[in-house]
Amino acid sequence: MKKSLVSMLILFFVGLQGVLAQNREISGVVTAAEDGLSVPGVSVIVKGTTIGTTTDFDGKYSLNVPEGENVLVFSFVGMTTQEVAITGSTLNVVMENESIGVEEVMVVAYGVAKKSSFTGSAATVDADALKDTPVTSFEKALSGNVPGLQVSSASGQPGAATEIRIRGIGSFSADQNPLYVIDGVPVTTTSTGVKYSGEEGSTTTPLSTINPADIESVTVLKDAAAASLYGSRAANGVIVITTKQGKSGKTKFNFSTSHGITDLAMDNFETVSGEEFIMLQREGMMNTAIDKKGLTGTAAEDYVNTEMAKYFPTPANGKFTDWDDELLRQGQIHNYELSASGGNEKTTFFASVSANQTDGVARNSDMERVTGRLNLTHKATDKLTLNTNISLGSVKQNIALGGSYYANPFASSRLFLLPTDMVKNEDGSYTERSRFGFYNMVREYSLNERSSDTWRNTINSSLKYDIIEGLTFKTTFSYDWLNTDNLIYSSPLSRAGKANKGEVYRRNNKNMVMTSSNILTYDKTINEQHHFNVLLGYEVEENRRKSSTAEGYNVPQGIKVNDGAAKPNTVSGYDDKSTLLSYIGKIDYDFMNKYYISASIRRDGSSKLGDDERWANFWSVSGSWRMTQEEFLSGVEWLDDLKVRASYGTNGTLPVDWYAHQALYSVNAYNGEPALDYSQISNAELSWEESKNLNIGTDFRIFSRINGSFEYFVKKTESMLMEVPLSRVTGFSSMWQNIGEMENKGWEFTLNADILKDSELKWNASLNLSHYKNEITKLSNGETIFDFPYIRKEGEAYNTFYLRDWAGVDPTDGAAQWYVQEDGKRAKDENGNFIKTKNPGAAAKAIVGKADPKLQGGINNSLSYKGFNLNFLFNFSLGGDVYNHAGYSQWSDGNEHAYAIGKDQLKRWQNAGDNTNMPKRYYDSDTRSNWNSSRRVLKNDYLRLKSLTLGYNLPKAWIEKMSIANAKIYFTGTNLLTFSSQDVFDVEQPVHGSTTWEIPTVKTYMIGLNIGF
Repeated sequence: MKKSLVSMLILFFVGLQGVLAQNREISGVVTAAEDGLSVPGVSVIVKGTTIGTTTDFDGKYSLNVPEGENVLVFSFVGMTTQEVAITGSTLNVVMENESIGVEEVMVVAYGVAKKSSFTGSAATVDADALKDTPVTSFEKALSGNVPGLQVSSASGQPGAATEIRIRGIGSFSADQNPLYVIDGVPVTTTSTGVKYSGEEGSTTTPLSTINPADIESVTVLKDAAAASLYGSRAANGVIVITTKQGKSGKTKFNFSTSHGITDLAMDNFETVSGEEFIMLQREGMMNTAIDKKGLTGTAAEDYVNTEMAKYFPTPANGKFTDWDDELLRQGQIHNYELSASGGNEKTTFFASVSANQTDGVARNSDMERVTGRLNLTHKATDKLTLNTNISLGSVKQNIALGGSYYANPFASSRLFLLPTDMVKNEDGSYTERSRFGFYNMVREYSLNERSSDTWRNTINSSLKYDIIEGLTFKTTFSYDWLNTDNLIYSSPLSRAGKANKGEVYRRNNKNMVMTSSNILTYDKTINEQHHFNVLLGYEVEENRRKSSTAEGYNVPQGIKVNDGAAKPNTVSGYDDKSTLLSYIGKIDYDFMNKYYISASIRRDGSSKLGDDERWANFWSVSGSWRMTQEEFLSGVEWLDDLKVRASYGTNGTLPVDWYAHQALYSVNAYNGEPALDYSQISNAELSWEESKNLNIGTDFRIFSRINGSFEYFVKKTESMLMEVPLSRVTGFSSMWQNIGEMENKGWEFTLNADILKDSELKWNASLNLSHYKNEITKLSNGETIFDFPYIRKEGEAYNTFYLRDWAGVDPTDGAAQWYVQEDGKRAKDENGNFIKTKNPGAAAKAIVGKADPKLQGGINNSLSYKGFNLNFLFNFSLGGDVYNHAGYSQWSDGNEHAYAIGKDQLKRWQNAGDNTNMPKRYYDSDTRSNWNSSRRVLKNDYLRLKSLTLGYNLPKAWIEKMSIANAKIYFTGTNLLTFSSQDVFDVEQPVHGSTTWEIPTVKTYMIGLNIGF
């Protein structure tokens, strides 16, 4: 027995010795291609076996590999799985980010979902599209990256609000902005303006308090299946922002700095030189003297000389004023960011601080931003996870725009101030105003101030508890506090403040939003075929806003407070509160990863509506079929994935006014005593706007390198909110009512391809296209609303221009012409020729254009070769029109002699036979050629190089001695090139298509350095 046991032990150890002799140890380090940093947690498995390990905090691994096994498989979420042949005992691997893949995870309403199982319509923009892009607010970087997303950055004011529309215009008068959700919590995005009520002025966005470098991804939810869980706030789509979280491993630091300059993206509507200005004014006066006054010879010359000396004398020093040089400048941007990320198996963190200084292209336009963020995650037990995200942001701005359109530096330099107007008098003092009453804005800016200080603090804490396998409870509480102080100071020495001996206007706005949600989810798979995911929840949001405004007169020079010495003029304020209570439910089911069905419902109750109307249900149903999971497609090797999907559901919109349904009283003064005034009539039947959304789409992936999607959508908005005029006998001018219906329908297409991916040169390209048509389908009693320069009419788009129909210039005499209209169409004579008139009063108005583009999209390219990478994005728009307000002055043809003259006037009619769109010049005449007409409606087709980044990752051999993990230098720019069909202020106009007096969009040139250690 003992001998047998000894023999067996000898045989065992001999066998074991042989097995060990056949294994060999393979070790190495796994790093990321993007930044060269080590990647912890990568799965390393011997192909075809269960033998494996994972990389440690430093990205290192070690694995005993049996003899005869020669391939290791490296995999990590979000990165491309690699099979690497064993060539020695050391095997280092560089992991690439996965650019396309059906198993990618995306953030959706109240959770995450795999793209393969998602049945709604959504698009994700990751951190790569946001980093290195010089924008003061992240939403500007979305332009051209998401199909169906219309982004308007129509102001070059640093920190100015960006206008975003998802799949068209969703309402007449209700809020048209999408809902923004940051780390699962809806946030306040209401823009504020530094202006008096009713004036032209720039608005600022609270989103500028967010550092774009802190963002991990942005997901745009577009249809009801994707957004209906957000209920009454999701009618215009949802933009879900996820910030960066910590990863276990040693602490990694990242420092980046970038510096650059800015200039106008499009330098159109330039004015003529001083010499050209004098020449054109003299020509107009001479034409007036001869054609209008019947003067000839010396009499005509005397008339011209007298008028010129009176209104446009040549400066004594012979130097004309270039108002661009006086009011505009080259802007500057300076940016600094420092972040740290790390932790252990229990606790992880991400922390960052940043500082940004941006000086705009206009005088008195700048922004200083300081942000801080701390995101903590702690796994207290195997079942309990705690998370807290804290963000702080401070933005201080000086606002160039103010008062009225002629107080804007850009409008002043291009439209209202003349080259014959002087900045200073002969004694060196500032001139106060031009001969025609326009302010000397150089003087005004040296004396006055318009500024805005914004402070934002957001705290978002959650507790997640795994009750049993598959059943999870999560409770979240967030507090979003936004404080804005606005100041408008007009010195008693300035023209703006002279009449009231100095003015101070101060306004403080506070907005506090508390949100609490409790979500229960259950995830279960039965027999490896039936998969269920159920969500039930309850959410309450309390929104409180406070405002106090004080305006005082008789303010001494330099005193910017409403102290006791000032004469009170206006004191006002409000303290409002609204509550939204919601119940949430959703169920997802899939069978064998082939067939997916989803249904959701949200019941919202809002204090903004009356007792009988405040509750509403919003729901969606959707489904998809992954056809490539079927046997009949299993042999199609080039087809990696094919999915068809459809959804239908509803969303809602609340009134912008918090008390639109109530009868309101305002407090005023009467005979020196406080008094109540009945200011708003009630409408207890006022209800929600409701949008009904249909979405049909298909997703595909072929040849393991190309993927794309096509979607068709119809969005119908009913019970639209609108202020309806009332009879004067009621004592009220209007009342909020639910009237009208609107429809947006169209399609979207995306295509993404890894053109080169298996060589040192890698090239990824993507294209997105979108088209939508907007139509008003119903108005109250079928009435037509005229709202210059638009017409709101059933069967027409909301932003349809309604003006006189310009017929050009008569080549025989240079006179302006308009088409005569009959029944809304151009009238014809007996020979079939269009009838024209030279009397604008005889030219009826007609539909002459639409602001909505017929096609828009983006083209993105990303290339890398060894340490170099190049990314560039074009966005484009075709088929839309824009109404040019500036044409009234720059194209006045002499009718308005007090205005500046645009360079287009050099192409004016001068002799019989001239073919031009600029009529014969006159001086202060009544030709009215600059009246509102389609002459000022321009095609806004354009192609713009939206962003370009060229970077170089320094070789490790250069930097490892300095304990630096990775270093990158780069150049980046935005709006560098623009190809446009017309000369407009800027191609990125507001969605309504009517030019404003805002400072146009700027282009940027920046260099930067990014260091990881």
